[in-house]
Amino acid sequence: MGAQTFTTYAEGTDVDAAFREAIEQAQYEYGHAGVTGTLAEKDEYVVIAGGPLSPSDADTLADKLIRGNDSRIDDKWGPAGAIAVHGGFRTLTGLPVPSHAGGYPDQKTAALAAVESLLGDGETITRSHLDRYRLRRGGIEVDEHTTATVTTTGSPEVTGWLFFGWANS
Repeated sequence: MGAQTFTTYAEGTDVDAAFREAIEQAQYEYGHAGVTGTLAEKDEYVVIAGGPLSPSDADTLADKLIRGNDSRIDDKWGPAGAIAVHGGFRTLTGLPVPSHAGGYPDQKTAALAAVESLLGDGETITRSHLDRYRLRRGGIEVDEHTTATVTTTGSPEVTGWLFFGWANS
């Protein structure tokens, strides 16, 4: 029996839950035969970089560790490597929208005011919603009870895990 390398990504901030989900997906896609050459063959992992790293940096690190036969992940019977990844989507809810003299031109601008200090480098708003506001000529007005729900992309927070290594094939 041989061995081959694999890499697979799973969404989620909790590494245990992401690992279980990724194994289930691999078993669904490749079966339970015990020689799939995928994450389906693994029952444990070792966190290599708590990071989080960008998806491309995580791929680069995983490739480097596989090619370099890193002792933590080079055994087809041993653990998979796990690298925390950032950059996916995240949703922030219940953000207070600061009042602004003259109001805001639109909902996205008001939501940006609510989330501005929470955005990481390169993170952008992809969707926003205000729970309360009043339309006025040329824009919207908020009060002290207005909150925003914002979905962003490019999050600096952990959004998933890259699992990688050698597996029985």
